[in-house]
Amino acid sequence: MSLFRKKASPEQEELINKLRGVLGEKEFKQFQRIFQDELAKPPKVAIIGKAGVGKSTTINSLFNLEEKVSHSDTGTTQDNERVVRLPDGGKLAIIDMPGMGEDIELDRRYMEIYRRVLPQSDVVLYVLQANTRALEQDQKILRDIVQNVMGNLKGRLVIGLNQVDKMGPGSWNDKFNFPSPEQQDNIDRKCQDIQQKISRSLGIKVEQIEYYSAIKRFRLWFLLAAIIKSAGNVGWKFSLNPADPTELISNPEVREIFIDKLAQ
Repeated sequence: MSLFRKKASPEQEELINKLRGVLGEKEFKQFQRIFQDELAKPPKVAIIGKAGVGKSTTINSLFNLEEKVSHSDTGTTQDNERVVRLPDGGKLAIIDMPGMGEDIELDRRYMEIYRRVLPQSDVVLYVLQANTRALEQDQKILRDIVQNVMGNLKGRLVIGLNQVDKMGPGSWNDKFNFPSPEQQDNIDRKCQDIQQKISRSLGIKVEQIEYYSAIKRFRLWFLLAAIIKSAGNVGWKFSLNPADPTELISNPEVREIFIDKLAQ
């Protein structure tokens, strides 16, 4: 949503003019100032995940950025918060959280960070590998630590099942930047099963769990929609321009066909 951010589209100009007509010039300017003041307060996204799950790629693909998420140093008792500017003019506060489950003593230190940060976050994004064999450990961390800290705010939790491009049988079709039919069937079947298991285990909605591939920019809209919905009253502040998956299509002619179809 780029209303009042950069040069408005014809549709946005029409909406702005309607607002001005309904409110009157004085109240419209007051509304505009309130809007800009509120927009200046970036939504906070706490992102959790072990090394190698693709946190940086997820954030960059979701919001069309070229940022490196600052991983927390091992053993630290401080969280890493950084405010980045989104391509359409908004801002986003990214809070990188250390992953748990690798060392008992470190987990005690990290628990203090979770207690301090998670309840103050607008969205908590927990990223794990869709093809992981350690799903049970992640479920325990989510249930016994993350949800326990969040209390009645568990509606703000979003779980991302990343790296579905590595799931088989079947293989990724680089020509179309899309899974083969066989791989697509297996991705849907396996990930939907994981969604159901996590949903039952944590007592959350299936819609809070989405599978995707950050590096292939696959199903980003589903993950972004889950984040915006979980953010509640601040969901409107998020960018609606994830990285373009058609840029990764290896065949130039196929890429042009996709771009033309999407433009229609």
